[in-house]
Amino acid sequence: MKKQGFPRWVWLIVLLIASCAAPAPTAEPTPISDDTIIRGPYLQLVMPDSIIIVWETEGSTSGEIVYGETDEYGSSVTDPVMGTSHAITLTNLAPYTTYHYRVEEDGLPLSPDAAFRTAAGPDQTKFTFVAFGDTRTQHQIHQEIVDRIVELEPDFALHTGDLVYKGNEFPNWEVFFEIEKELMSYVPLFPALGNHEENHQHYFDLFYLPGNEHWYTFDYGNARFIFLQVDGIVDYGPGSEQYTWMERELVANTQPWLFVNFHIPPYTSIRRDESDIEHEVREALTPLFEQYGVDVVFTGHNHNYERNEVNGVTYIVTGGGGAPALYKTEEPELTREAFAVMYHFVLLEIDGNHLRAKVISNQGEILDEFERTGP
Repeated sequence: MKKQGFPRWVWLIVLLIASCAAPAPTAEPTPISDDTIIRGPYLQLVMPDSIIIVWETEGSTSGEIVYGETDEYGSSVTDPVMGTSHAITLTNLAPYTTYHYRVEEDGLPLSPDAAFRTAAGPDQTKFTFVAFGDTRTQHQIHQEIVDRIVELEPDFALHTGDLVYKGNEFPNWEVFFEIEKELMSYVPLFPALGNHEENHQHYFDLFYLPGNEHWYTFDYGNARFIFLQVDGIVDYGPGSEQYTWMERELVANTQPWLFVNFHIPPYTSIRRDESDIEHEVREALTPLFEQYGVDVVFTGHNHNYERNEVNGVTYIVTGGGGAPALYKTEEPELTREAFAVMYHFVLLEIDGNHLRAKVISNQGEILDEFERTGP
């Protein structure tokens, strides 16, 4: 027996109802596969009114950043030069404000939506940052440290040096940026040179820093940060170009909080056989720190955590970012207040004239806590 179909008028009603239904959501545009981003995007040189966004593509592109205070964006900047390496500066931004951004090419996204916060101006006196270092070699530990930091959403990060195992070997940098990818897409990173960077050009090609990039300074909120190259390669002692520059910056400082960041520590419970360079650093630099009221000095080089309190200055060794062979000690510094043989980073919060710090291991354990009151 022949099956009977629906009358034609029934199908007309079905088609009419379908045509009145709400349209399906528009899918996110598909990224351009031929111009895949192979590094970045990552954030550099954040200021209250500007930031640099850096990325590299596999194919040659003009490159464009779309950005705005929501993920609707609304503004864009295009790199006028075709190529694979791009660094675009966004300007005329509002201080301490969150912006969304994305890399595009011909209207199609090359990266997912991400966000950054511009630097705090002098009127914004509450912010957070992290300090960590010696991330080379043990990539799983480095990844665990980065994952912990991402969860805490700091405003920016300081690195105390030895980012990679050999600075002259570019594959080491590729691994570093792959591990740091998520963090650096949201959080600007300010590094110091360590001895393992070998003062190599790769470092200067990859990072966009103030001044001559070897040593530099910037202000954030009510704090000044001074970065030095104390890596056993470049002279930092009295009479050197670096020392003269540093003393000038210390004299000129008007910020209530003052921080210094470099690689080789002046105070450490680790006794190395290679040299007495830590003692040389102490003799050369600590008198200036005491004279000009430095609050905290961040260093790395030794693969552990240590805090020394000396004549009003807090000295932190944070070298537990993933480098091998954590360092133990049998001869503690007389000024030592805390010590831990653990992989870790330091989380700091400034709130007006008060500083709070927590030292957190890669497993989430609190290793040390301290506070300071500013002027």
